[in-house]
Amino acid sequence: MQLKIMYQGEKTKCRDNGDCDRPYCERDLLMRVVKALVQPRLLPVINRIFEVPELYVLADLVSVGENQLHHVLRMAEFAEMIRGDILSELGIDKADLITAVLFHDIGKGPEIDDSSFEPQSIKKVRLPRNLKKYVPSWVDYKEPIHIHVARSVEIAETYNLRTEIIEAVAMHHHVKIYPQVLKEMAAALLLAPMICDDILRYQPEQYAAKGSNLAQVVALLDQLCAIERKFQGKLYLSAEPDKMEDELVKELVIGVVGPEDPRLKLLNIKISGRETVILLDLKSFGTFVQLHSEYEVQGIKREILNIIRSVVRVQDRGRERDAVGLVGGDEFVIITRVDDEAVIRRMIDRITRTVKARTGFGCRVGYGMGGSIPANFHEARTMSNLEKKPKFIT
Repeated sequence: MQLKIMYQGEKTKCRDNGDCDRPYCERDLLMRVVKALVQPRLLPVINRIFEVPELYVLADLVSVGENQLHHVLRMAEFAEMIRGDILSELGIDKADLITAVLFHDIGKGPEIDDSSFEPQSIKKVRLPRNLKKYVPSWVDYKEPIHIHVARSVEIAETYNLRTEIIEAVAMHHHVKIYPQVLKEMAAALLLAPMICDDILRYQPEQYAAKGSNLAQVVALLDQLCAIERKFQGKLYLSAEPDKMEDELVKELVIGVVGPEDPRLKLLNIKISGRETVILLDLKSFGTFVQLHSEYEVQGIKREILNIIRSVVRVQDRGRERDAVGLVGGDEFVIITRVDDEAVIRRMIDRITRTVKARTGFGCRVGYGMGGSIPANFHEARTMSNLEKKPKFIT
């Protein structure tokens, strides 16, 4: 859920005679609500937002489905996550980084709002005069999507910010992000390798100007927010491919995503939406849970998942890659394009024998084919449930 902060005007003195039943003026109440909704480490950022009136406009702008004040807050959240020693290695002061983040989009206006933006209106134009001090004149500057950069610089200059900060604001859509800076940020923010590759390869003709480390980090954080919009969630920035695959399989079998999900391309998985679903449900796992620590329980589930993936990946050679994930407490799912029942049975036999040999756990198994992925999953679960022995009826 996106947070939209609305400015309620200047703080005013209470005009009541002392019997007022409103303990806070509107602005104080707003501040208390906002501060209750964000992490404590972001409170200084919230305080600074209320000190920069030009930021209030962003609360009413939505671009590419994202509220623009929320976008600034999310970038600030990323910036706060970066350890001081990593920033020191890059010669960046965290206060300068936060300031650059707050001002980088401060000049945005209705021209980028989803309600009025027309993609066909984008055109390449000359670099505005006030940007030439900070940005090479040959950069790929376009209207209306880059109009805000010139405005942001103009506003930043009125606040007498340091030149390096203004340069970072001016270059956040054009600075080249170098591998060393990306490597440091990947370590700080636990970015998956595929995310780093995406950043390095993104529009090289636009992100081509040489700039400071501060400018590169601001541009990088801006791109991370764009990637989050693409995947519609925060999880995937810090998720390794295996964890991403887990989440994807869960969402596929319950039907909330389909073949168009962008994570499939990143994972090199192709589906049509009518793949066979295999379900493996561990036997006697409840007893294991009662006798072992949570750490051991999670460890054995991860081990079994890796076993299944290793067996399936061997079988993937020469055909489309299958998706494998842990979808419940002890339920493992394989989504495969194989539609030959005999082959499916051989796959199941090989997987269950391997899991049994390495961990001692047997599996109840079911599979479904011929329908949609959610329907096949339901069929697979029904089949596996038939293997359960009745507890009370003999």
